[in-house]
Amino acid sequence: MRKPLRYFVVARALSVLGDRVTDVVLPLAVLLASGSAVTAGLVGAAGQLPQVVAAVQVGALVDRRERRGLMVAADLVRAGVFVVIGMEVVFGGARLVPLVLLALVGGVGDAVFHVAAGSYLPNVVASRDLVRANGYVEGSDAAATLAGPAAGGALLQGAGPLAAFLVNVASFVGSALLLLRLPRNAPGEGGSGVGDSVLAGVRLVLRDRAQRVLLAGACYMHLLAAAVFLPLLVRADEELGLAPVAIGLVVSAAGVGGLVSSFLLARFLDVERWGLLLAGVLVVNGGAAGALAVLDEAWWLAVVVLVLDGASALAFVVVAATRQRITPDALRGRVIAASAAVTGAVRMLALAGVGVLIDLVGPRGVLW
Repeated sequence: MRKPLRYFVVARALSVLGDRVTDVVLPLAVLLASGSAVTAGLVGAAGQLPQVVAAVQVGALVDRRERRGLMVAADLVRAGVFVVIGMEVVFGGARLVPLVLLALVGGVGDAVFHVAAGSYLPNVVASRDLVRANGYVEGSDAAATLAGPAAGGALLQGAGPLAAFLVNVASFVGSALLLLRLPRNAPGEGGSGVGDSVLAGVRLVLRDRAQRVLLAGACYMHLLAAAVFLPLLVRADEELGLAPVAIGLVVSAAGVGGLVSSFLLARFLDVERWGLLLAGVLVVNGGAAGALAVLDEAWWLAVVVLVLDGASALAFVVVAATRQRITPDALRGRVIAASAAVTGAVRMLALAGVGVLIDLVGPRGVLW
């Protein structure tokens, strides 16, 4: 791995690690400080909201500004936000309105960082190396996802919420310092034929068949990710009677699958045949969801979860690399942001509806 790509991958991993620590620390710390599950839920929702409702504006910003600078600014803004959140939780009584406003600002920072990172990566590697580079990115995300929640819980329990938030702050600052070692990039030139509108990315996705296929595949993956986890937990607990330790090991297999496929398998993918690759991994994922509905042994469930998450990681690598390769630089931010808004909405709807479906048809029916 060349040095610029190494800096980019490690910086992004640190930033994502901060996100994953926050996923555990923020709702638990707010719940403990306020005693209100409603407050914790609203704060969490506020952090996710900008990635859906402000997506087109974020995409336009990323296309019109220097992207490395935007990533650095997003990291520093989020670091500042979590310093203030930590102070509010520890000393301010975890009041709803300040926390929601801070979470909204942090959510904007999240959206800017991830859209800018996806748009900037083609400036670090050649087009032929985008699959391998996205494999490294997806693998680093999987590693951060494995380490972050456990680290957040341990910090919250052992050192208290303020220390946990400060570690989160340190991850964002470390990411910013690494990104400063990367070259700057100028905003993309126009000439795409769809204008400079904030909706130009939406128009390109709607008119271009390849973009629509990539978006449909990404929506399916987000739908699957949201709709499989809860019914798997319910089935493992209520139908199969697995112990909590066994359930935890089954779920942990997902991280192993993501790491293996991202770091080892992604480098062998042929991006020119992306349609066939994407179709193949979607079929594997559909079959894996069905297998989770019929298998009863914890060992086999873990194997299927490993396969499912490994295939999902490959699908996200194929989608990201192909989108970066076929999208004009001047529109890349808006296309990535528009796609993220749609997939985010699909995931939110799936998360909201899966509990109702479990009550109606049972966890096995949802998996089918």
